[in-house]
Amino acid sequence: MDALLFPLLLALLAGFMFLSMRKQKKRAAEMQDMQNSVSTGTRIQLTSGLFGTVIDAASSDFVDVEIATGVVTRWNRLAIMRVIPTDEAAATYPGHTAPEDEYDAYADDADSVSLDKPSTDDARDTDK
Repeated sequence: MDALLFPLLLALLAGFMFLSMRKQKKRAAEMQDMQNSVSTGTRIQLTSGLFGTVIDAASSDFVDVEIATGVVTRWNRLAIMRVIPTDEAAATYPGHTAPEDEYDAYADDADSVSLDKPSTDDARDTDK
């Protein structure tokens, strides 16, 4: 029984390592495909957290990214962390403010909290 336990544990360990390496290779291949598919005009996020728009993607080693109006920097393609989908791209620009949805729904004064100081000491909360 003991002679069978050790080879069984080794086989389980080898199987686990094989599956984890396969998953890691698949993830790396997907990342490589995403980085190679970037084209001019694409909004991206770099590994440093910086957002920018690809200005020149002709080289296979680097991309030129506009990080602010008129400020173009050159980055290694491996620094591209993700491509920002078109519907989310507006939120990555500096100074973007989200549109206020149905502001009138919040204009009800019945639920508002007054920030004024109480006029007398009797109005203080005595529960401590």
